[in-house]
Amino acid sequence: MLAFVSTTAMAQEGPAPAAPREAAEVAIGVLHHGANFHPLGSKLIFDLPKLPPGQIYEGSEEDGTVDVQIAYRTAPLRILLKPRLTAKAQINTAGRTSFFSVGAEWRQHILRGRVYGQVGIGATVIDGYRFAPDPFQPGISDAEAWRRYDIYRRRTSFGSKILFNPNASIGVRVDRRWAVELAWEHYSHRQIFSDTNPGIDNVGIRIVRRLGR
Repeated sequence: MLAFVSTTAMAQEGPAPAAPREAAEVAIGVLHHGANFHPLGSKLIFDLPKLPPGQIYEGSEEDGTVDVQIAYRTAPLRILLKPRLTAKAQINTAGRTSFFSVGAEWRQHILRGRVYGQVGIGATVIDGYRFAPDPFQPGISDAEAWRRYDIYRRRTSFGSKILFNPNASIGVRVDRRWAVELAWEHYSHRQIFSDTNPGIDNVGIRIVRRLGR
C-alpha cells in the first residue's frame, strides 16, 4: 500500500524542472559615459573645485553623455574556468568616443542560479582621439584655433587608440531566457602606450537574452 501511494505521488509530481542550459547570449544596455565610479581602488572625488569659464578637467570632457551597448557572448567554453568569449560595441549617442571590444568573461551563480556575478577583461579599439589637436599651437589661423578648441573641450585624449577593458556586472534572472544586469565598464591603457591615460568609467544597465531553446 505504501509503495503504491509513493509511486502515485511521484507520478503526479513529475520530474523536477531542469535548470536552464548555459547558452550564447545577446545583450543591449544603456550606460552613463564618464561616471565617477571605479571599484578597483581609485579615489572617488565629488567636490572638485569649479574651474574658470573655458577650462575643464583632463579626462572629464565627455562626462555626462550616454552610451548604447550591444554585446554578444558565446556559451561557456570548457577551459580556464569556463569563460564566455565576448564582443561589444559601445556607441556614444552624443558623437563622442565609442568603444569596440573583444574579450572574455567569467560568471559565478548564487541563489540557485537566480543571481550571478561576472568579471571580464578585453581589448578595445576606440574611434576617438589618441591626442586631441592643440588649439594653442602658434601660427595657426583663428578659424583653425576655434575648430581645435571645440574638439579640446568636448573630446578626451585617451593617449592610445588601443585600451584595456576590465569590466564587471551583477545579474538577476527574470526567467529562463531573460536577465537584467547592473554593469561597470572601464577603459584605459595603464600608461603602457603613452604618459597620457585619463581612463574612463561607465556604469549602466543591460537586458540579456539567452539564445537557443
